[in-house]
Amino acid sequence: MLKKNTLHTITCALFVALILNSCQHSDLLKQAESNKAPKALETFYSGDITKIDSLEIMSGSDGYTKNTTDSRLIQDWIEKIRHLNIILDPELEDTSGVLFHVTMFKQGKAVFYMTPTDINHQQIEPQDELADLMTELYQTIYQL
Repeated sequence: MLKKNTLHTITCALFVALILNSCQHSDLLKQAESNKAPKALETFYSGDITKIDSLEIMSGSDGYTKNTTDSRLIQDWIEKIRHLNIILDPELEDTSGVLFHVTMFKQGKAVFYMTPTDINHQQIEPQDELADLMTELYQTIYQL
């Protein structure tokens, strides 16, 4: 009789553990789905992104860095990128290299960093439109 009660208790405990594990897995899936909701790029910057006063862009292919303090160029570029839809993807595997790194500065202090696969060191789904706009920025600064 004792063996039967012990077996029943173990079976019930395993069943409860299975149910709890399923609930937790469901919550993790919901959380992962909510993190995958698109957010405007500017929401990843805690301040007013239009207050950026200089940019540095580094080519991932040769490491060459270009800087600008041209306020018109900076504001025009920010206006192009600020509403891009960004989706966080913490499960994305690290990439071995990127096309460009852009660092934004406010009064000489680095305040925002991005690549086409990373916003402030948070992995994002690759953003082709952002990559194209970075290429455009790099070429524009190069011509100045």
